Amino acid sequence: MDAKSLAQNTAIQILSRGIITVIGVITVGIMTRYLGTEGYGQFTIALSFLSIFAVIVDFGLTLTTTQLISEKGADEKTLLENLISLRLISGVLFLALAPLVALLFPYEHAVLIAITVGAVSYLFGTTSQMFIGVFQKRLIIGRAMMAEIANRLIVLLGVILAPLFGWGVIGIMWLLVAGNAVQLLIILTLTRRAIQFGISLQWSIWKKIISRSWPIGASIFFNLIYLRGDILFLSLFRSDAEIGLYGAAYKVVDVITTIPVMFMGLLLPMLVVAWSSAKKQEFHNTMQRAFDFLSLLGLPIIAGSIVIGVPLMTLIAGADFAESGAVLAVLGPAGAMVFWNSLFGHAVVGVNKQRVMTWGYAAVAVFTIVGYLLFIPEYGMWAAAWMTLISEALIGTLTAIMVMRTSGYRPRFGQFGRGILATIVMTLVLIYLPTQNALLLLPAGILAYGIVLPLIGGPGPRDIVNLLKETA
Repeated sequence: MDAKSLAQNTAIQILSRGIITVIGVITVGIMTRYLGTEGYGQFTIALSFLSIFAVIVDFGLTLTTTQLISEKGADEKTLLENLISLRLISGVLFLALAPLVALLFPYEHAVLIAITVGAVSYLFGTTSQMFIGVFQKRLIIGRAMMAEIANRLIVLLGVILAPLFGWGVIGIMWLLVAGNAVQLLIILTLTRRAIQFGISLQWSIWKKIISRSWPIGASIFFNLIYLRGDILFLSLFRSDAEIGLYGAAYKVVDVITTIPVMFMGLLLPMLVVAWSSAKKQEFHNTMQRAFDFLSLLGLPIIAGSIVIGVPLMTLIAGADFAESGAVLAVLGPAGAMVFWNSLFGHAVVGVNKQRVMTWGYAAVAVFTIVGYLLFIPEYGMWAAAWMTLISEALIGTLTAIMVMRTSGYRPRFGQFGRGILATIVMTLVLIYLPTQNALLLLPAGILAYGIVLPLIGGPGPRDIVNLLKETA
């Protein structure tokens, strides 16, 4: 696992994620204009409801796959075969329950049908995620990204055609089924080229997998309670239109936050190998490079979402969603925190402290749910946004403390400080530019940040992909 391969995979990941981000933003823009605030609210409710069941289906198996097959002496083929069989069984069982449980909620008929169709989409999607560890371990993540790009392009094409055929919310859900089915087919084909595998049911290995995965699964479940619980509670107390406004801003944040999650998925095998081999300094180096990289990406998102939130959401989703921009000013900083939370959250798995950390995730989930119950009925999407921001700050603090106490790692803030200075300059540029056109503001902000950062000692564009050079 050399530095050149890591840098290449990082660059491929950034490029691919950039393409996926652009496709995702365009797709959201077309959907919001077509469905309107109410229709997009129904779509958001269905996806948020299903995401809870998707986490139960996964229950930490995706991260556990990467962790187990990356350990020294791991029998990759046997582990993968048993992980797949366990995922398929749990997927069919729990996702089949989703439409039945939805009947207990006061949802409209269109939402109930969308949840039923979406369950099939999530089965394909969660199954394809199982194989990501194979690509991460081999530093060939670009192949998996190709499958996701194909998925997103299919959905985008369908969304473009949806107004012509009047497909509506349910029709768009079927598009997600088609896209995820194609992604799974491509992933299966590419995985079998890397390793031949079948299906295996060995109880002794299942016990090992479940023992390792349940703390991760429980942690992710508690995470999702406060990350997706906001929309579920909004669906009980507020209108579909308000949920549509909130969901549009949240979708933009969702698209952005896939970057640190995918990035840390690439680094997780390195953290596992370094820690399990007692190479503490190598572990610290990897953490520092990742901290620098994610900080330089996350800091400008905080300021940018606050300053240009309204013109950005108006550009993306249309004038009817201008209020989503004000919500983005709160959710944007919460999304930026995910950059650091992904670092320390994955590091918790790397140092094998996910079981202990489960209590921290549970505590934050309980705190956030209480906040939702107290404030969402009166303050609606604003309460949901602020509780999301607070909960991200809490969980980030807890995971950072756990990793630092266990590993002895202490972040150095040199690049972080430079990132703050560059962000301040970027913010001033955005404030004083005599325009509210996001098409001008966005590139101006990126350009200002990119110019100032290397001038004050930070990395230039060519240096970004080499931030992890010393970790190998």
